[in-house]
Amino acid sequence: MGEHATGIEKWVEENLPVDIYMVNFIVLMVLTVIEVAAVFFGESMSLGMVWAILIGVGIVKGYGIAAFFMHLAGDPRSYLWSFAFPFLFVTLMLWGIGLSNPGGITGLPAWCTPFAGGYATTP
Repeated sequence: MGEHATGIEKWVEENLPVDIYMVNFIVLMVLTVIEVAAVFFGESMSLGMVWAILIGVGIVKGYGIAAFFMHLAGDPRSYLWSFAFPFLFVTLMLWGIGLSNPGGITGLPAWCTPFAGGYATTP
């Protein structure tokens, strides 16, 4: 652990028999199982609920990766903003291309939708 360890890193180091990387790995694996389950059981949920789960879990996983594996948790805020600023453009592209176009998500070609008869479901 570095000399600028965050509070959660210090707590894990003092109270758990594993380091912060193993804790982060376990959390990421559990969240991945939740994502896969949301897509697998997506037919019993609304599309908005699946999206909410995937986006929410993706944000938490992104934070875990950036904060601990990339060591941004204890760095100055300017480093964090230089890392996070490009996500503004990704968000604008998602909105501009996918969500503002009436057929942007549901009107994808068959090769883009493996669960609707695309390449993954053909024998």
